Amino acid sequence: MMRFLSARTVASKEALLFFLMANFLYIFPLVQADYFYNDDNWRVLMAGEEWLEDGRAVVDFFYNAISFSSKAPDLFPLPLFIATAGVALALKHLTFFYFERPALVHCLVVLPIWYNPFFLQNLSYRYDGPAMALGLVAIIYAVAWQRDRTWQNIGAPVLLVVLALSIYQVFVGMFIALCCVEVIRLVWERKTSDVIFAFIGHNLMTIGIGVLVYYATAYQWMTTSRQGVLPLEANSLLEIGDRLLYVGQMLNGLGTEGTRLLVWGGAVLAVTGYAWAGFNLLNSQENPWRKMALTILYVLAIPVLLFCIPGITLFFSYFNYGARTLVAFSALLVLAFYLGFQVLTRIHTHLGVVLFIPLLAMLSFSFGYGRVLSLQKEQEAAVLASLIYDINHSSLRDRPSIYMIPEVSANWLPAASGMYAAMPALKHVLGVDYVLLPETLPRGGITNVYLAKDPTVIASIRRGEHSPVISTQFYDLYVIQDNGYIFMKKPQGDSNVLPKLCLITDLERCR
Repeated sequence: MMRFLSARTVASKEALLFFLMANFLYIFPLVQADYFYNDDNWRVLMAGEEWLEDGRAVVDFFYNAISFSSKAPDLFPLPLFIATAGVALALKHLTFFYFERPALVHCLVVLPIWYNPFFLQNLSYRYDGPAMALGLVAIIYAVAWQRDRTWQNIGAPVLLVVLALSIYQVFVGMFIALCCVEVIRLVWERKTSDVIFAFIGHNLMTIGIGVLVYYATAYQWMTTSRQGVLPLEANSLLEIGDRLLYVGQMLNGLGTEGTRLLVWGGAVLAVTGYAWAGFNLLNSQENPWRKMALTILYVLAIPVLLFCIPGITLFFSYFNYGARTLVAFSALLVLAFYLGFQVLTRIHTHLGVVLFIPLLAMLSFSFGYGRVLSLQKEQEAAVLASLIYDINHSSLRDRPSIYMIPEVSANWLPAASGMYAAMPALKHVLGVDYVLLPETLPRGGITNVYLAKDPTVIASIRRGEHSPVISTQFYDLYVIQDNGYIFMKKPQGDSNVLPKLCLITDLERCR
């Protein structure tokens, strides 16, 4: 079996079939959960829209194309299936770009681009997720694009970069990170300095022109609130430091008792491979000045790659604490898999199959995440049913308008306590801190619920100046000035504490 996986060269169609199977297996839990994630709750009511104001014009075109309309109706999971197939094609292309005659085991090296645990949050969006996956496809092809004619070698990657940025601006970091991986790979392959310098120069030109074209086109539609950056002052440096610390905590959350050995083992193999290639570089027959310049670039590739994980989000005035901004973490995983694979296969030809183990851990994380989404969906459905009943059986039923004051720091999902204990990073990747949103009410037939914006009324409710019509663990209902109000509460107690469970046969012992 090991010989079949590591010795037999696979054809292009076989590699594509492998990636299709592996990719669709990874998204199966998301499709099964069928959850409306964050923005999906209002996008499904409006049939999309507002991507243009975010500088993401391509997302509009994508949904217009697959829906054959000027809107973006909810067609989930069709868009995700299309994007997943596109990623499979891109990964196949990248495999044959990295390895001249790949075996099936070589396909494992690039699979972490899709199996990135943090990218699960991106894919959770039934609207934005498939579009982000297509942006990932564009970035992969931009890095691995090779043609004989100069204009094709420059023009196509630039257009692909512009396409990716018009889907998700954070992909600029993913492009640079994959270029860092390629520099290290070329050094490992003992390519000459001419080849490596040419690659760096070509991609610096690609990203430079691509950013300028994006700035001149889709960026101009972006609203001012999305364009703000941190001011040039000392406090900004402290803020950036805090953001880096938070990202580090999220990355550290991936390590558990079961995966810590995999993480440390992979790190040792990657560092060994990196040092091995660096030693070969120092002993190469290059011109001393060229060797020095190449060594500096080789050393800088790692910190640049690590910086690209949070990337440009560090400098935005509004920092998104969601895991979905860490798309460039995929590049770090690919680098670790590539270097580890090179070291393992030099110890023994068939040891590359060891990469199946960390990939299985990532797949396990995906299935665990799918279960958490299902639990979140069940809790929201239960709260929604209770709220609809209370509205219809109270004085709020006849009110012309009902306003909701959501609780955006509830972070309440006691049913997932066991999952969080086993996989702490699931809480970071889930990123759902509300119990219910106003846009959820139309699913229960209530169409006159809006987001509360009157600061005076909101403050008075928070101060307890009004008596609720109905009060539950999750919400209070009020009637104020002929309008209804739903005040979502932060449930009391620790949702991470597992309840004491007693079987019927153990009632006497549990009393």
